[in-house]
Amino acid sequence: MLRNIAATPHILPTPDKDQVQPNSVDLRIDKVFRILPTDFYIGEEKKQHRKTEQVYPDVTLEYYLEPGQSYQFDCKEQINVPSGYGGWLIARSTLNRNGIFITSGLYDSGFNNTIGGVMHVRGGPARIQQGCRVAQFIFCEAETLNMYDGDYNAV
Repeated sequence: MLRNIAATPHILPTPDKDQVQPNSVDLRIDKVFRILPTDFYIGEEKKQHRKTEQVYPDVTLEYYLEPGQSYQFDCKEQINVPSGYGGWLIARSTLNRNGIFITSGLYDSGFNNTIGGVMHVRGGPARIQQGCRVAQFIFCEAETLNMYDGDYNAV
């Protein structure tokens, strides 16, 4: 069952009124990083991420995103996923309709940090204002066998 995290304030403290949607909460873009075509490796004992370079907003606080590129992004919001729940990030429909797709892994019970994903720009050049609502966090009940204690939690 999907849950709206706006009704559960300890998960996402005090979202702005314009962020609260009927079934989810919109999240705002904060930082953007272009994913570079460097080697990636994942094995059971180690992983090596692709290198990234930060993309800075221009004087109008807009990020320019080039077609055919993928961008890792961080949202302004921090999520605290309690036991018994999980969630993931999806694109707002306006981005989908304009050829920008967001992918995200599952945010497990125990995750507590800022949230983010990857934007894949396919429909042509795009400009996105810093702080703009770009994604929605979907939250659902999930059987929790143990709490997330991985590399991406806040320290």
